[in-house]
Amino acid sequence: MMAQDAIDKQNFILWYSLHATEKELEVARTHNREILDRLLREYAEEVDKVNKTRHLYERIIRSKSMKTQGFDVALKIDSFSNRRKTDILQEIK
Repeated sequence: MMAQDAIDKQNFILWYSLHATEKELEVARTHNREILDRLLREYAEEVDKVNKTRHLYERIIRSKSMKTQGFDVALKIDSFSNRRKTDILQEIK
């Protein structure tokens, strides 16, 4: 069983990193700036890990939802190369 401090820590990290709306964050910054700053300093590493994981997950989901654009490739034969080969063969003879 988790200790209350560990539960509070986990709740704050998840709330701040995943669930808090911009309005809730603004209210927290306005009314509880000292506490918010202290918690962010204290849990900075964990908050950063959650943020990086979330951004990675979002990029993976976005990349899977994008459709690959198809394109046609045509082989272009360079006539200069063919002439050059002919010139070289004539010089050899």
